Amino acid sequence: MTGTGSRDEFDVEQTTVELPELGRFLRQLRERSLNGCRRAGGMSRMELATLTGHGAGYIAKLEQGGQATPSPAVVDALADALGCSPGQRQHLHDLRDYRPGEGDRPVTPCVITDQNRIYVDTLTPALAGFVDDAWNVLYANSEYRRVYRRIADPDIANVLLWFFFVPESRHIMVEWEQEALLTVSWTRALMVRNHLGGDQFTTLLDQLSHSTEFQKMWNSGDVALGRHKAEMLVRDLDSGKVLNLRAQVLKWPEPASPLQLYLAIDMNAPPRREGFLSLMAAAPCRAGQPHLMEHDREHG
Repeated sequence: MTGTGSRDEFDVEQTTVELPELGRFLRQLRERSLNGCRRAGGMSRMELATLTGHGAGYIAKLEQGGQATPSPAVVDALADALGCSPGQRQHLHDLRDYRPGEGDRPVTPCVITDQNRIYVDTLTPALAGFVDDAWNVLYANSEYRRVYRRIADPDIANVLLWFFFVPESRHIMVEWEQEALLTVSWTRALMVRNHLGGDQFTTLLDQLSHSTEFQKMWNSGDVALGRHKAEMLVRDLDSGKVLNLRAQVLKWPEPASPLQLYLAIDMNAPPRREGFLSLMAAAPCRAGQPHLMEHDREHG
């Protein structure tokens, strides 16, 4: 892709991104750990082995994928020794049971009804729409489409594709790099935690692999299970105004529905703010998954 928004155009030779693996993530954590004795950072396998009470050979086998799945207690010991964040610790545990291609849960097809559309449309001037587990934008109201320019185009219609292949996204998202990395890191974490897979998700990753920036962010191994701050800065290209958006992705209340509602309000818009805050507070339970996300999914 060239950044024009067309899925038929490409800016780099495609390189398939690596699927998450316990051994690879453990090695990345060890090489970045600040708990080691190396001046430049990182920890040797021997240091990690000493801190956890396991041999360096065992650590090497874990990193190379040649060792049996570690117990939860071993994972916790590794996380303690490495100084992992809560999100990194959770991801290590999630990776224990994750085998790419084995037991993957395909992205469930979603049906948008007329009632769904009416509900989302009535939330204007809030930015609202429906997304699925793969960040496909299934339906969005006029304000969502206006602010996140071109995100609902038929050849995009996906949050991740919008970030990396629509040039306007870099002007709209004031902190584009942080928000793009957050979205990628959350997607990576949720892919493992919810065992997402199937043809649709694989196709999406193949498309994203045409972006060198996506490749770099994805292969960094970073994971996120929440936002770095409550709001995000989004530029309204029509007015030039910077919106201070608080956004959430909420599970749709119908038990069998995989739909997730994206809802964002401008915290600098007091005339309507209280009503929408009440709406968000009364909304059904959160998706527990990522976005355009809190990624609370809270995000944009």
